[in-house]
Parts: sequence; structure tokens; C-alpha cells
Amino acid sequence: MLSFRVLASRITTPDTKLFAIRLGVSKATSMDIKHIILITDSLGTTRKTANYYLLVHSEQAHSLTICSALKLFFYGGLSYKIKF
Repeated sequence: MLSFRVLASRITTPDTKLFAIRLGVSKATSMDIKHIILITDSLGTTRKTANYYLLVHSEQAHSLTICSALKLFFYGGLSYKIKF
């Protein structure tokens, strides 16, 4: 039996870091909490999450999803906070 593997796309380190942040933020904003603390080793990746409209990058879909989740989270009131 022959099997073939085809590379669908290339995954970069910033892409995986943004995806991890996306999963964490999505999970945290779906819970009943008021404070999120995001710990990461990449400041550049963190900047991409907040500046989705200023920088055009290949991981922009993750940034848009993160900002959308945070937008709904911050509608909860002034006591809702996120720290990077």
C-alpha cells in the first residue's frame, strides 16, 4: 500500500505562538472572570495580537479572533482587565 504526504502549508513559530494565545484568550473570555494575565516569552507576538490593523502579517486571522474575543470581554465593564 502506498501513502503520500502533501505539505498543506508552512507553520512558523509566530503562528504557533499566536494560535496558543488565541486559544488561551478564547477560553479565558468564555469563563466568568474579570482579570486575565497572559504570560509569554515573545513581546513581538504579543504586539501582533493588539495591532491587528496596523501590521499586515500572515497570522492576521489569529489577531482578529483575539481582538474580537477581547472586545466582547471588555464590554463587561471597567473592572475587566488583561495584563501581558
